[in-house]
Amino acid sequence: MVSNEFPIIGGVYSLGSFLGREKSRFERVTDWYFEPKSFERSGKLYESLKIRLFKKLIMGSVGFAFKKAGKNDVPRTYFVGKQRTGDSLKTYELFARINEMIHVPLAVTMSYYCLEKISNDDYSGAIVSGFFAVLNAYCVMLQRYNRARVYNTLDKLIENESAGEL
Repeated sequence: MVSNEFPIIGGVYSLGSFLGREKSRFERVTDWYFEPKSFERSGKLYESLKIRLFKKLIMGSVGFAFKKAGKNDVPRTYFVGKQRTGDSLKTYELFARINEMIHVPLAVTMSYYCLEKISNDDYSGAIVSGFFAVLNAYCVMLQRYNRARVYNTLDKLIENESAGEL
């Protein structure tokens, strides 16, 4: 049974709940945007778009560099951390949100530049802009794919804790 409530995730970014007040409209809108939608939870959409291959390419290059530098101990953009706890998953989820906030505007901007270059008959510029638009779109999809996996894992943790209490 998959719950629509994510109590573990709720405390990650909500300053309002920390201060004992209700979430602001901005917090509710960002929660709505960032929470994985029902069609994202299974991961099949992203897997059909070869997001796992993209993930292997990214982790084989940028992720490899971070791992060699010893940046994989704690949760960050590329790693959940060595300890797979609810807190490390929440921290990783927050970094996924930040990373997505960087790549969405870049994807939109590069898409605009691509269309502008096409309208000006600058096809070589359009190819470059299009490449970066697709690259950033895949980065966004990877963050959403990973976030859905984190939510699914947290659901299982909550379910296991609830079963253990009975």
